[in-house]
Amino acid sequence: MKQFLITFVFALIIIPATLSAFELENRIPASVWELEMRFQYTPAYSRAFNGYGQEAPLQQLMLWDRDWRDSVEGELQRQEQRLEFSIAYGLSEIWMIEATVPLVQRKQTSTLNFASATSSQQIVLDNLASETQSGPGDISVQIAKDLSATTTWYNRGGFTLRLPTGTSGTPRGIAANAIGEGHSSVGGFFHFNWFPLTHGLRNGIRLAASNELVTKRETLEGEEVYYSAGHRAEIFYNWSIERQNIFAGTEFHYFQQSESKLPIGKSNAAFLKEISFEFGYGNLSELEQKSLSVPWQVRLGYTRPLAGQNTPVANRLELSSTFYF
Repeated sequence: MKQFLITFVFALIIIPATLSAFELENRIPASVWELEMRFQYTPAYSRAFNGYGQEAPLQQLMLWDRDWRDSVEGELQRQEQRLEFSIAYGLSEIWMIEATVPLVQRKQTSTLNFASATSSQQIVLDNLASETQSGPGDISVQIAKDLSATTTWYNRGGFTLRLPTGTSGTPRGIAANAIGEGHSSVGGFFHFNWFPLTHGLRNGIRLAASNELVTKRETLEGEEVYYSAGHRAEIFYNWSIERQNIFAGTEFHYFQQSESKLPIGKSNAAFLKEISFEFGYGNLSELEQKSLSVPWQVRLGYTRPLAGQNTPVANRLELSSTFYF
């Protein structure tokens, strides 16, 4: 008889879209479904780490390759909302497949002004002011295998595929966080979990990498070109503990992206170092002692960037809840 496991996750996240919350994975038995929903919100921000790793106005990041960027006055701001639906299915006791479908709303506002701008320079400023997106984003598919599972270890590895299904808006620019979906990539990941011989304690390391594929994109001048975003590599390292229905955890995240590939793409490699803290309450820790009709947990998180290059500067908050049925 088939059993169904449905996980509902609601997250309110003040975070760049390329990043995610703690990924504390659980095993999915054969023929069991897992459903997850996540809402991400990034409030308006106007600062970024520039190409020298210094904090600067966001427009300096977007105009990084133009020698007239310091003559531009005004401010560039961005904000984003993202709703993701993820459904996973246990193909066997060790294999699973998961698909994530996002709905994305991005908006960029601009008061940028260049008094002596030429016609081509004004086109760039106008395009920055019109970068918006509202609709479906890029669908990602993940195939994973539970490599080993004991009382102290749980390891999972697999492959990821990103499909260029995000067709709303006009993808422009070559910065690491340029607005627009419509990209494709293939990659892989390995998640290593260790449960020390202490009740409720968990230690996790996740390694991930993606190879970005060639697609089409517009430059800020409005010219359509073939584009490949820089290849990505990430590492997550976290500690968490659950005792007497209380959850606490911390995670360090490092992100590295190589240069994008455009006719003018140079010196736009990016990296980011940040630390997150999460605190929660729920009855998930009771599953070690007895079965529960409705296991649940609510978590509140805070993330702070430590250093970066060609990436936004934004402190982030997260509210997430998980239910099992």
